[in-house]
Amino acid sequence: MVDMDADWPLPRPINFKEGRRPADSSTADAESIASTFSSLAAPVVAEAVRRAREVATDCDAEAFHQLRVAFRKLRALYWAYSPYLGEEATAHATEEFKRLAAVAGGTRDWDIAGDLLKAAQASRASMGLLVAAARQKRAQAVVHSQTMIKSDDVESFLNDVLLRAQNALASSCNDLPIRDFAEDRVRRAERALKKRSRYASRNETAHEEDLHDVRKAGKKLRYLLEFFQPVIKGGHDRTIKELTSVQNKLGQFNDIAASEMLIRDASFEDVPPEVVQESLQWLEKQKGRRMRAAARRVRAIAS
Repeated sequence: MVDMDADWPLPRPINFKEGRRPADSSTADAESIASTFSSLAAPVVAEAVRRAREVATDCDAEAFHQLRVAFRKLRALYWAYSPYLGEEATAHATEEFKRLAAVAGGTRDWDIAGDLLKAAQASRASMGLLVAAARQKRAQAVVHSQTMIKSDDVESFLNDVLLRAQNALASSCNDLPIRDFAEDRVRRAERALKKRSRYASRNETAHEEDLHDVRKAGKKLRYLLEFFQPVIKGGHDRTIKELTSVQNKLGQFNDIAASEMLIRDASFEDVPPEVVQESLQWLEKQKGRRMRAAARRVRAIAS
């Protein structure tokens, strides 16, 4: 499970009937697809810029994590609006969001791996060498992230893609109401999550990649619900809460699986091979337990 941020297929364009308006929401009546995009994207862009400035001078784990989250939210938003942004423009923006999220995520991944190794160290004193080595890897990841993520470049890029998107939407759907569009996108994301969940549940033993796909689909749906909740029919607080709970279980499994891959692929010059192998065995055992817990939640979604 190497790809932590794989591509989401672009949805097919949908046709809206001119003049169609939602029946009972003054907010949805007043807001268009174009204007809503601007109001949704601007705060996330501001958050990404703020976090990019933070990581340039600080190595706080939360700043790296929130920067990665901001880029993932932007990817979800661009996925939703892609029928009007165009496939090429969407692909250009989301590929860069993906790259920047991965760069920020390098530090976050070693934070997670380090915490897991500390837990293993409680019962295996020899693991201390690997814990220290993980701290060094984390420090190297910070330097790499700070070298690759220049806050001025990030701000310039985000302002540019936001302006391009605003112009594209203003020229193509400035007078189209938001509700039908938002509900369609949420339905598509719901169907994708259900499909992924059923696929992951087809066998008694779940596969890592299938659980990872469910996690991505659930995350996208949750982001879209959070974005569009003010304009779509019905309350979705419960759904968001349930998705968050499922994501926590899947995230716990993903942390183990990603850390195992991270340690397996890394080189540790000052750590005996048997210590590295011992850590992998510990992670493998923990992964099995968390996979079973995650699979139970996924089967509940599928049913």
